Amino acid sequence: MSGPFLVLWCSTLLFYLGFQLLLPVVPLYAATLGAREAHVGFIMGSFALAAMVPRPLAGDLADRIGRRPLVLLGTAIFMLAPVGYALVGGIPALLVVRLFHGTGMGFGPTAATVMATDLTPAARRGAAMGVYGLASAVALAVGPYAGGELVPRLGFTRTFLVATAIEAVALALAWTLPETRPAAGPTPAPLPAPAGARDRAPGALVRFWRRWFSTAAVCPSALVLALYVSYGGLAALLPLFAERRQLGNPGLFYTVYALVSLAVRSPAGRLSDRLGRRAVIAPALGISAASLTVLAVAGSQRAFLGAAALYGVGFGAAQPALLAMTADRAAPEERGRAMGTLYTAWELGISGGSMLLGLCATTLGYTATWGTASAIAGVGALAALWPAGRPRRRR
Repeated sequence: MSGPFLVLWCSTLLFYLGFQLLLPVVPLYAATLGAREAHVGFIMGSFALAAMVPRPLAGDLADRIGRRPLVLLGTAIFMLAPVGYALVGGIPALLVVRLFHGTGMGFGPTAATVMATDLTPAARRGAAMGVYGLASAVALAVGPYAGGELVPRLGFTRTFLVATAIEAVALALAWTLPETRPAAGPTPAPLPAPAGARDRAPGALVRFWRRWFSTAAVCPSALVLALYVSYGGLAALLPLFAERRQLGNPGLFYTVYALVSLAVRSPAGRLSDRLGRRAVIAPALGISAASLTVLAVAGSQRAFLGAAALYGVGFGAAQPALLAMTADRAAPEERGRAMGTLYTAWELGISGGSMLLGLCATTLGYTATWGTASAIAGVGALAALWPAGRPRRRR
């Protein structure tokens, strides 16, 4: 592990720690302002929606101007947003701050993940993505539980300011990172257009896609979408679900899930290097689906935490393999757009999952909510088994 990779890892850890600290806090804070499950789902989902919009731009900018400026921008937004939460007094203002907060997720992690792949040899990419993913897993193991404990002791405002202080340290570390964007090579001379090329010119939608997205990332992005619908529902609704069924501090679910995910990420990444990405992704999505079925019928803390452990196995195994699959399929000069495409699907899954499952919880109850999330992850597991075209050679 190189020095810059270690600094990036530590900055990423603190970036996610300040964010995960607020994971159980914001839904509860919204509930004190009068929000119901459907409202909470929309508010939490708006974060991912705001993160999704700049993802393609972030990927493109990471390729054109560099990774480091976007890492700094995203971390600075994460430092300022908790101050906004502390100042709001109603749901509309909370929604505005949540949207602002989400843009930081759109810029920072997109560029940071590209930077991590820049610093890693291709032959060890799956293992490296597993190690890099440990930063967010450690933050998830500590942050939500700490947030659940801090609110009763410090109140909402001081808890928000703790998150700001953590992000300030993350920004200081990120400031020391070098730029890792490869030097631009000579631009090849354009080939003459063949006869009739004007008649075959791509339409506006195709041009838009080619400008901002990567076709190489379509397959892993579809699988990420299936996985992250459930994550969006958990992020929005789990604190209210735990309170409704009297299952204790919801942070315990995140802690168990994150610790198990922490344990499986690196081995799963190495396994995907040896056996192939799909050999890891398909069973991981299947295990995630099973965990959500357990959660749907959980009536005790033991079943609640058992579902968390299963979800940690599935999520922790799938994520590094999906990141590595994306990097495998994209040429180095296209890697920023490929990660932007992947993270767009990532945020679409979270935002859509938060809103869809929030509405489901309000109208049908939590058993149907987690059952729906399980079915979507199960479809993703089947899709991961579907044969695909030969990916590009890893570089």
